[in-house]
Amino acid sequence: MPDGKYINVKGYDDKIAFLWGVDYFKHDFPFILLAPTENYLSWSKYFSFFQTINHSPQVIVCDDNISLKMAAQRYFPRVKIQTCYNHLKENIRRKLRVRSDDNYKEMFEILQSALDSSKRLPRNVVNKRLFYVYRKWKHDDVALSVLIDLIKKKEELFVYKWVKKASQTTNLIEAFNSHLEGRLKRIRSFNSFEYAKLWLNGYVLKRKYTRFTDCTKKFKHLNGHCPIEMAMFDEKLPPVFFKL
Repeated sequence: MPDGKYINVKGYDDKIAFLWGVDYFKHDFPFILLAPTENYLSWSKYFSFFQTINHSPQVIVCDDNISLKMAAQRYFPRVKIQTCYNHLKENIRRKLRVRSDDNYKEMFEILQSALDSSKRLPRNVVNKRLFYVYRKWKHDDVALSVLIDLIKKKEELFVYKWVKKASQTTNLIEAFNSHLEGRLKRIRSFNSFEYAKLWLNGYVLKRKYTRFTDCTKKFKHLNGHCPIEMAMFDEKLPPVFFKL
């Protein structure tokens, strides 16, 4: 579940990208990368790190970032991409301007019900609802552009159905992003790229050695374990760097 987080660094006019990702099932952070921009080359470098551990992700759940998706498919030709339902619906909401315009309110509600991941609707039911939208709004250019975009992404909408307990959203990495944002507010800006890299390495390393205490539901079994422990290939843990 990869994502990019932007941070302030002195000497850079724009925020720079902190690329990281979380293993949905183990809550571990395999790799991190600090890059000037979040583009195809940056994501390619990030995914190239997986070769060092001879690991190929089965599914990648992400927002609608074309550069990220293309880079992932370059290094993992067989990987399945699941577009985050929350990001997808927010993009539709923005295109239809439903917060300020009622013209597409009904259309958005139908699309939202069709894409409600919590209901895990059969694909034929989803197709029927999408076809209904098409018949009613096929002469509307804005509505039609939204539907065409959904059709292009149809293979990225139902991947979770074929992978047991897979996620349909990026909620997990978003939660870690929020935690990181809380720490960054105290810093505001790093003095240099190297200082930023050093601090972020320490931050992630600390998280990898912090034991889970409040995981619930299907992640309850993680309590009492730390991310690096869940990702180990043998039972021997590396030296402890932090007193928890």
